[in-house]
Amino acid sequence: MTSIPAFNRWLQDKENASLECKEAKHGYDEGELMEYCAAIANGNGGKFILGVDTSHTVVGTTAFAGTLGKIQHELLQQLNLRVEVEELRHSQGRVLVFHVPRHRAGSPVQYKGRYYTRIGPVKMESEEIRRIVNETEEDFSARIVPNLALTDLDARAIEILKERRAKKAGRSELISADTESTLRDLQLLTDDGLTYAALILLGKPEKIAQMLNQSEIIYEWRGESTKITYDFRKEWKAAYLVVVDDIWKIVDDRNIRTPHQQGFDVPLVIASFEETSCREALNNAVTHRDYRIASQSVFVRCSPQAFAITSPGGFPEGVTQENALDRSKWRNKLIAETLQHIGLVERSGQGLNRIFEESIRHGKGSPDFTESDDHEVHLNIPAQLKDANFVHYLEKIANERQIVFSLQELIELDQIREKGKASHLQNREKFLELGLIEQHGKTRGAQYILARQFYDSIDRRGIHTREKGLSRDAKKQLILQHLQENKRVQLWELQDAFPGVPARTLSNVLQELKDNNIIERVGSRKTGYWVLRKLDLNISSADKRAQKSAFNKPK
Repeated sequence: MTSIPAFNRWLQDKENASLECKEAKHGYDEGELMEYCAAIANGNGGKFILGVDTSHTVVGTTAFAGTLGKIQHELLQQLNLRVEVEELRHSQGRVLVFHVPRHRAGSPVQYKGRYYTRIGPVKMESEEIRRIVNETEEDFSARIVPNLALTDLDARAIEILKERRAKKAGRSELISADTESTLRDLQLLTDDGLTYAALILLGKPEKIAQMLNQSEIIYEWRGESTKITYDFRKEWKAAYLVVVDDIWKIVDDRNIRTPHQQGFDVPLVIASFEETSCREALNNAVTHRDYRIASQSVFVRCSPQAFAITSPGGFPEGVTQENALDRSKWRNKLIAETLQHIGLVERSGQGLNRIFEESIRHGKGSPDFTESDDHEVHLNIPAQLKDANFVHYLEKIANERQIVFSLQELIELDQIREKGKASHLQNREKFLELGLIEQHGKTRGAQYILARQFYDSIDRRGIHTREKGLSRDAKKQLILQHLQENKRVQLWELQDAFPGVPARTLSNVLQELKDNNIIERVGSRKTGYWVLRKLDLNISSADKRAQKSAFNKPK
């Protein structure tokens, strides 16, 4: 939240492409608001303020009273832009501040098919549109911070930087190197001044609050992940190198470590929150977040169910939920390189792979990005042990057959264990050939489960029978029994009766019964239903025997 002193400092600045004030005493036009926000976003982002006149005097506004949530939603829908709306209770009256993020590189913001630019707002010229379309995402962390001096950096953070750098390089003399040369070697300091990377990693708290207030990490603990309110909360707005260990300590204070014994093996201890994964996820969030979004912070939300971390800004250009493990692209390259130089992160692109591999190998299942969107990246790392036997199975197979599973193969095996799905043909064929999985059914309706040897090894053969499900003939008999008792059946009823069986598979079973003259369709495709076919004197004797056999089989 913006403090009143910070707001008053804004009013001392002249209006520019990043700051626009409107009096709006008695309301404001929604369409004009959309145009201004689009125009500011097509620049470098900034603030649009209502309740302040042209002389930068607070006059108060009644605009959008009681509808701030609605107008924020409309801005997201109309502009595909997450504009945070803040209501300030100034001594001179109510003020609204719209925190407008910069457009994504290569994607100008439009409103009702038009692109707007400052000052005005006015319609953007085609040349300006081309400029944005052709631009690449800059390294924000390499930009120079105006008026940031060496005295604005935290002495403890600089000490940590030197110690970690010396340890990583194996050169103890780097600990005593002078600060300026250290910062220049890491490109945190140039002839033009100190960078935002230096501020984020090394800045004093008061300077971060003044110059990059959004550089904040917030931790919340919930005893149940679905709870709306948190049970504990802590915030950090200080040099990242100073707070990173403190953040892990807070996470680890609520850690649960579960020993798992199999046979005479040494017990495997699995922590809810694995230190390596949690630190990598936090480093990724700090490295990849969009610092131009002034109204959002990095959030770490922990519960017994998961370690979830959210960072402002969507994936970097060209990266998606689907290819995040294969395509590495830094949004703040200088921060990433600095953390690599001091040994805080893995090589480019390796940290995320390690998070996924560790989670699967520890029997928790795959992490996911499913709650991510264009405006924030949400990484959810499971905390609960789902299937420790699966961990031992993988280790046993790998050791016995001298197999090294790739990360993609581990993810695929985990998906088969969890959902019965095999997405990649090459992996699927390899697993079938090795006898690691079984296929039940044909074509697109086929289901895949872990092989019987897995369930044999843990003495849980009944689970294998359950996972394998009913045979095709057994499904037919149950369908016929249902028809004898209820006279008719629709596909949705069968989906209730056979949970987990694809609708296509059930449709194929019904079609086979129809082809054998046992059932028939009544009505249209959408509203029709299936019934038992009446015995017909004109059908062949073989079909009559099939019908009678179906009717007379024991229930």
